[in-house]
Amino acid sequence: MKFSKKPIRRRLSAVLTASATIGCFALIGFAGAAQAQVTLGPAAQFALLADDGALDVGNHTLISGPGGNIGATYNDISIGGNNTDIIGNAVDTVFGEIMFPPATITLLNYAHVVGTCVTDGGDIILNTGATCTHQVMDPTDTNPNIVLLGEAVDQEEVFDAAVLCQQPTQSVTINLAAGKTKTITDTTALNVITAPNITLGNSAVLTLSGNSTDIVILETTGPITIGDSAKIVLAGGLVPQNVWISSTTEFVGFHKPATPPTTMIGNSAVINGTIHGGETCSLGTGVTFNGALICDYGITAGANLTMNFKPATGISLPGPGCP
Repeated sequence: MKFSKKPIRRRLSAVLTASATIGCFALIGFAGAAQAQVTLGPAAQFALLADDGALDVGNHTLISGPGGNIGATYNDISIGGNNTDIIGNAVDTVFGEIMFPPATITLLNYAHVVGTCVTDGGDIILNTGATCTHQVMDPTDTNPNIVLLGEAVDQEEVFDAAVLCQQPTQSVTINLAAGKTKTITDTTALNVITAPNITLGNSAVLTLSGNSTDIVILETTGPITIGDSAKIVLAGGLVPQNVWISSTTEFVGFHKPATPPTTMIGNSAVINGTIHGGETCSLGTGVTFNGALICDYGITAGANLTMNFKPATGISLPGPGCP
């Protein structure tokens, strides 16, 4: 089971999380095999979630869809210009940890956050023509959006632990050379597919096939490497809200961003589903997501990122304790 690396961020949600966990284990103890179900919860309100690292998106970023928040912890947010549009809120905080300066949000020329820009007292810097519909700099760290971000990064860890508890239904090799294709077909309603790594060469296509109600979890203990113009596509009715693609490798404790990043997505790649990078994530230019991106040690994205926000709300797993 994966343990949280940063209990200091649980300033407001710790009691609720701990109480819920104790309650679930108590239920398990008294009800035998019964287990509470775990979902992504508040983390499903973030199109981009960078835990413990900077969030840096390039020029002409478009994030659309219900919610569509972006959030970062323990570092700053930089939002590229040239008519970038983010439909939700931009939230940044260090959760009152005095060893860090307050988080800042910078919008470059003509970047627009349709929602609210929120920091824990750090600056909100608007360059020429840049706008946030509302601005909040709350040094008390009690703004509802900061509370939501704390709950989101906490619940992502609970969800990740539940993912790691599931028994694999398939073990595969995903190492596609340039231009090659591979299809993985569901075997059950909840498919937990493991691979040593996930590597797609330039213009390679990985197809995940299943029914509209099927859940697919594709996880690796190695890196995720998606080449230029490569694609992860869905077939058979499978929807992005039911797909979780995860690199489970994660360093415990604060550290510098991984070099090279452990999740690398090349120029003009297309992703369907949510990718969870257990370490640092790097995106090239022109990447398209039909889903969401959660990374444990920061996100850097090039220009022309298009994110059609479709959070992994269709996934509910037995948890939070391993059987």
